[in-house]
Amino acid sequence: MKSFKRTILYMLVFVALAALTVYVMVTQSKTFSLHSLREIVSGMNPFWILMAFLGMLGFIFFEGYAIVIILRVFGYKRKIGKSWLYAAPDVYFSAITPSATGGQPASLYFMHKDRVPAAVATVALLLNLVFYIASILLISLVCLIIDPTVLGRFDPLSITLITIGFITQFVLMLIFILLVYKAAIVKSIAHGLLKFGQKIHLVKNMDKKLKKLDDMEREYKECANLILKNKKTLFGAFMCNFLQRVSQILVSVFVFIGVTHGFKDSLNSFSVQGFVALGSNAVPIPGAIGAADYLYIDGFTSLLPDPVSVELLSRGISFYVCVIVCGIFTLGAYSFYNFKRKKKK
Repeated sequence: MKSFKRTILYMLVFVALAALTVYVMVTQSKTFSLHSLREIVSGMNPFWILMAFLGMLGFIFFEGYAIVIILRVFGYKRKIGKSWLYAAPDVYFSAITPSATGGQPASLYFMHKDRVPAAVATVALLLNLVFYIASILLISLVCLIIDPTVLGRFDPLSITLITIGFITQFVLMLIFILLVYKAAIVKSIAHGLLKFGQKIHLVKNMDKKLKKLDDMEREYKECANLILKNKKTLFGAFMCNFLQRVSQILVSVFVFIGVTHGFKDSLNSFSVQGFVALGSNAVPIPGAIGAADYLYIDGFTSLLPDPVSVELLSRGISFYVCVIVCGIFTLGAYSFYNFKRKKKK
């Protein structure tokens, strides 16, 4: 019951933040009007709207398929259709919870319902997270190669967010590498920080924290061993994560092409959206609402006469529609398993 109430609270906060963000954007913009938004939507070729929706669905599918590939390494062969069962809850709860904290537990719940042992599911999700971080860093490099001047399109606040996003992902990747090859160093630093936290009464249950640290080291080493033993198979999982990021970015690119009626600056739009995703990735707000919108409008101001209208359309498909689709699917999957459980009883 507490979990249900917490979910409802998260949803209400999410809706309130979304409504407030849209209100601020449309009231503060000098170029936005409902008339211009209607003209943009009515003037778009439906083909590009369809492609944008396919990009949004690809974002969900590729995450789940990466998990399916990883599970096959453990000997748990699951059909491609299960991709939605593992990814949709993650996408939905990541969007409505601060710092995306609810995503992996939700995915873990449905993997357990699909008879995947908790230990296997935990390592699979951790490995998928590592590939996710690596793909974000690779996308950033690709965006810089496509448009070396892309960062010049952003103001100082956006550059700060992008820098924080990059540092966060880089540090997480560095921690993974160190835990695999230099675990003693990481454990020594973490142990020292925990001891210091205990002295200033910020850390309690020291033994529990140290056990968690040992478990984390073991899980990361297990991930590393899996990568070394199954390079070809797990490269497919990494590529799925990469394609997941590309799919999300392409939603914005397809909308951009539909609005501008041509391919001019489409590669630039890809680069801008890539850094919008990077800059909003480390913001501890549900769905990075506000931050992602600001970054988009700032980055696309040099490419579009009315970036707010296009942002509402692009973000509406890539994020809000995506969250709704995943929310409906998650509710349906939960109801199905709950019905099966009651029927067994």
